[in-house]
Amino acid sequence: MGVAKILIVEDETITAQAIAAQIKRLGYEVADIVNSGQAALAKVAENRPDLVLMDIVLKQREMDGIEAAAQMRSHFKIPVIYLTAHTEETILSRAKVTEPFGYIVKPFNQRDLRIAIEIGLYRHRMEQQLIEREKLLSTILDSTSDAVIATDEIGCITYMNPMAETLTGWQSFEALGKSITEVVQIIDERNNTAVENPVMQVLRGETLNYLGNYRTLITKSGTRIPIAGRTSPMEREGDTIKGAVFIFEDNTERRKAEVLELEQGRLSPEITKQEKTESEGCEGLETQQEINHFTSRIMSMIAHEYRTPLAVILTSTGLLKRYGSELPKEKKEMYLERIQTGVKQMDRLLDKVVIFNKAEANELKFNPEPLDVAQWCNQLVEEQRLLVGDRYTIHFATQGSIPSANLDKELVGHIVTNLLANGIKYSAKGSIISLVLIGQENEIVLKVQDSGIGIPQAEQEKIFLPFVRASNVSTISGTGIGLSIVKKCVDLHGGQIAIASEIGVGTTVTVTLPIKLIR
Repeated sequence: MGVAKILIVEDETITAQAIAAQIKRLGYEVADIVNSGQAALAKVAENRPDLVLMDIVLKQREMDGIEAAAQMRSHFKIPVIYLTAHTEETILSRAKVTEPFGYIVKPFNQRDLRIAIEIGLYRHRMEQQLIEREKLLSTILDSTSDAVIATDEIGCITYMNPMAETLTGWQSFEALGKSITEVVQIIDERNNTAVENPVMQVLRGETLNYLGNYRTLITKSGTRIPIAGRTSPMEREGDTIKGAVFIFEDNTERRKAEVLELEQGRLSPEITKQEKTESEGCEGLETQQEINHFTSRIMSMIAHEYRTPLAVILTSTGLLKRYGSELPKEKKEMYLERIQTGVKQMDRLLDKVVIFNKAEANELKFNPEPLDVAQWCNQLVEEQRLLVGDRYTIHFATQGSIPSANLDKELVGHIVTNLLANGIKYSAKGSIISLVLIGQENEIVLKVQDSGIGIPQAEQEKIFLPFVRASNVSTISGTGIGLSIVKKCVDLHGGQIAIASEIGVGTTVTVTLPIKLIR
C-alpha cells in the first residue's frame, strides 16, 4: 500500500498550513488544501484522496463542512475526519448523521492527528473489505442452484435469493418482514398433513440439521414441489439464537424416479405368465420399457449430481466476469482452481456412470495381473487425501504378510476408491476414515471403516442394488451406484462383500478377494 493522500479543507490559511506541515512530518502526502465545501468536492472527484480532514464550520461559505462531507460519503465513499472547535450538541448531531471516521477538537497536537488519521484509514480499509465480502456473498447466493432464506430470531424473513423466489413463488420485496411460516409452507406428502416449519424448530433451540423425507413445499400459487433441505442457526450469542438459514432444493426429478421405481415394483407381480408369453412383441415392449426406465434413472441422477459442480463453476466464472479487473492475482487463481475442481468432479461422475453402464451390461472385463496390492492401495489413499485436504483424516494400515497377487488393478481401484469416497461423504468433517489391508492364506481382505451416519439394519440387504440409497441420507448428494459398482468388481474376482453398520455409529465394509499367489 502506498503513502496515503490527505485532502485538507480549512478556511483559515495559517491553520491549514500548520496541519499540512504536521501531515508531511507524519509521512503522509498532502493531496491539496482548499477552503470551501464546493472546492473540496471538486478535488475529491479529481484526485480521489484516501482521507479528508474537514473543518466543520467554513465561514462565509454556501456549503459548510457537514454538507460537503455528506456528499463525499454518498458519492465517493471517501472517509472524512472532522476538525472542529465547536462541541455544540446541534452541530455534533448533524455531523453524526454523515458517519464520520473521527473527530479532532481544536486545538490538537501531532499525536492526536496521527491517531485520528491511522484509525480513520484502518476503519475505511475494514469497511471496504466488508463491502467486497458482501458483494462476493451476494454473487454466490444469486448464482447458487439452492434456494436460501434467512430469518431473524422470531422467524421473520430478512433475505431471499433468486432461487428461493423461483421455488416459493414469492418475490423478495413481498416476503421480507413476513413470517417464514407464511411464505414456506411444508406438508408430508404421504398423508397430506402440515409439517412444522424447520426454521421455527431451530429457533426454539432444537437440533434439526436436515428436512425429513417426503416433504413438499406449497408455493404461493398453490403448486406443490417436492423439496429436500437443511436448517442452521446463526449468530449464536451465548444461549441466544439470532436467526436461522433455510437452504432447500427442488427434489422433483429424484422423487419422480423413486415413484416410477415403486410403481413398477407394484405392477410387476400382477403380470401373469400368460401375459408374459403372449408374443415376442410384448416381450420386446417390456424390454424397451425397462431400458427407458433405466435410462431415465441415469439421466435423472446425472442431472441432480451435476448441479453442485455446475453451481461452483457458474459462481466462479460470474465473479471473474464481474470483478475480474479488480480482483488480486491470488483471488483469480482461487476461482480458476474452483472451476478446475468442478470440472474434475463432473469428469469423475461421468467415469463412474460409464463404469456402471459397463457393469450393468456385463461388459466389465476381468484382467488379473501381478499386483503389489499394498503399494496400489497406498496410492489410492494418497489420491483421496489430496481430494479432501484437511477436512478428513484417512488412515491406511496393513496387517499380516501382503503378497503380490494376480488381481485386476482397475477393478481393485474401483473397489477402494468408491468405499473411501462413501466413507468420506457420509461422515462429518474432521472424521477419520480408515482402510486396513489384511493378508490371509489364499486371500486378501480390504476393510473400510467410517464413523458416519450409518445404514438402517432393514435396508442393508438391498444397499448393493443400483440406485438404492439409505433412507437417512436426507440431502447428502449421491448417485446410488457406487456400491453396486463395488459389488460387480468383487463378484468378478469371485470374492465376497459384507457390511456392518449402526445408525449414528458408522459403517464397516469388508471385501474378501481370493488370490493366486505369484511364485
